[in-house]
Amino acid sequence: MRTLFVSGGSAGHLAPLVAVARAMKRVDANTEIAFVCSDRLEDAAYLSKEKITPALILSRPARNLLLPLTLMRDYKEASAFIHEWKPDVVFTKGAAISVPVCYAAHRKNIPIVIHESDAVMGNANRLIARWAKKVCLGMEAESREQKAERDFSTLSAQRFIVTGNPVRPEILEGSRTEGLRITGLSGSKPILLVWGGSQGAETLNAAVRAHIDELLETCDVIHLTGKGKKGAEPRAGYCTMEFAHTELPHLFAITTLAVSRAGAGTISELSANAIPTVLVPIRGLAHDHQFRNATTAQENGGCILLLQENLDAKLVSTVHVLASDTALRTEISQKMTSLHRPEAALHIAEIIAGCVASRGESH
Repeated sequence: MRTLFVSGGSAGHLAPLVAVARAMKRVDANTEIAFVCSDRLEDAAYLSKEKITPALILSRPARNLLLPLTLMRDYKEASAFIHEWKPDVVFTKGAAISVPVCYAAHRKNIPIVIHESDAVMGNANRLIARWAKKVCLGMEAESREQKAERDFSTLSAQRFIVTGNPVRPEILEGSRTEGLRITGLSGSKPILLVWGGSQGAETLNAAVRAHIDELLETCDVIHLTGKGKKGAEPRAGYCTMEFAHTELPHLFAITTLAVSRAGAGTISELSANAIPTVLVPIRGLAHDHQFRNATTAQENGGCILLLQENLDAKLVSTVHVLASDTALRTEISQKMTSLHRPEAALHIAEIIAGCVASRGESH
């Protein structure tokens, strides 16, 4: 069985692909995989760290999903690659570059399986869903919404399966000893992780810089700023890094509480580690998906929702309450686990394999 994986633009798109690709080996030890990613330099760098070399790199249409020249060029490249490699199935997490690849697969009658991590479906997946054999969903809220929306009235409910969001197994295998070594923290105080997602969040960075001394009154702080972005000045109890990859599981292992953006991948990894979390969604992104993710996580997983406009005024007090109240952290931690489905990657891999098997039976 040959599976073509396609997505890109952020670690939040690529990390679940890697998790499912590994699970495919559990379903079929002889499976072959190939990856298509975007020309964003971080995509190839991320896959390289996972010992994966992209088979095809496509350009990203600048902010315009339907930029005709880019789409036509990428469609021709994708079609030629699919003709040569002959995948049995395509699995995508969305993103603009997935559209020409999936359209080429659709034209060749190759089954497509998509996964939507967020609580509201993005533009690329909304388009690809019309060609997909199965639509896997990371959050239950999206399943209810999709079945009600007129946009999806042509899709049978059987295509939608709530699988949860896949995470890489090593995310759960961090070492507290290694985490303390990496950060240089003592572990004697609660540890706050401030995480703006794979690309960082300047609003969170600015809040940490402005309030670092107040935060350090109750917590040591790990601050992931994002590439090229500035944290606070060095001081005792404060560790700043632009990005964490292999280090991330070890950082999770020492984290007492987190303040984070509300990307689906970020929420999934925090919930897998049962970390009590304050979510600060960025507003106005596609379909306001971070806010939808945050409200869904708040309703189902007990996360604390802090609106960005209130961040400067309420960050310190919110962190102080959570850091000092062990019972509250325990309650939120227990609820956070409800957002995590441990076998999500394997479930998706089995769905992918099932689509290939049913295709074979119909031929």
